[in-house]
Amino acid sequence: MPLEQDNIKDPALQKIHAAFKQTITDAFNDPDEDWTSGWLGNMWINYHEGRQRGLCYQWKYRIHAGVKETVHAQGWALTGIVINQGAHGEHHGVIVYDPKHVKPEQLVSANIAQPVFVLDAWRRGQPDIYRVSDWIKLSRHQNVPAKLIEVN
Repeated sequence: MPLEQDNIKDPALQKIHAAFKQTITDAFNDPDEDWTSGWLGNMWINYHEGRQRGLCYQWKYRIHAGVKETVHAQGWALTGIVINQGAHGEHHGVIVYDPKHVKPEQLVSANIAQPVFVLDAWRRGQPDIYRVSDWIKLSRHQNVPAKLIEVN
């Protein structure tokens, strides 16, 4: 369900995708941290101490820091998004959007034509970009609706 790289036509989103891709490469090449992804990665992190990283919220922070400059240079904005916060299946991502075409209060319910996307490397360790509605549907159970969260 992530967007295919060849299907990303918006020049701003292409540049954001390039920064996202570089951020993931940098994470995996970081000599101070060992990055993993997905459920097996979560198990690894939870049972080993030390340099392991790769929980969804850790990816959120790393991605946000890695793409922030590029997102702002494109005139876009970004923040965090979480679904099932505090419940089973909690999951985090970074939401990027063009504020000239969508207001922050519309982000979680954006339609397919609006330039609102979620950056999520946790699932596959890849620079996956989803339309926000598709990202929300990935959650098997929606115990707590998706909402925006600030990332510092």
